[in-house]
Amino acid sequence: MRLKQLGLKLVKCPEAPGYHWHPAFSLDQIPRMIDREIQRGRMGVLFYQKHPTWNVRMMIQMTWLHRVLWGLLSLGGKLNERTMAPFLQWLIDSGKPQLALETARIFLNWYNVQGVYAAYADALREEGAEG
Repeated sequence: MRLKQLGLKLVKCPEAPGYHWHPAFSLDQIPRMIDREIQRGRMGVLFYQKHPTWNVRMMIQMTWLHRVLWGLLSLGGKLNERTMAPFLQWLIDSGKPQLALETARIFLNWYNVQGVYAAYADALREEGAEG
């Protein structure tokens, strides 16, 4: 955001190769992934506090639209790591760990949005206590 405010432009180079290695998805990765999503939400709120703009709210999924979208997709959190575990394990056992991961992203994103709103509520409480 600061670089953008300075007028610098992003230069893309589609010819530049990028490699990322990830182990095959397994259910034992889920607790760490949930924690990462919650922390990502909390860091998003810090980012928003530094740059309180609509664009940042969209980036960190801090809008009513995101809350409704991920709430609907996760059935208000009812589709979660416990309720989805048998289906995810079936996908993994069927040789589709990537599809299992993409399916898990539904509830992982719900945790992220919940983390955003919890962190924002904490920030507002702290702000109120200081004032």
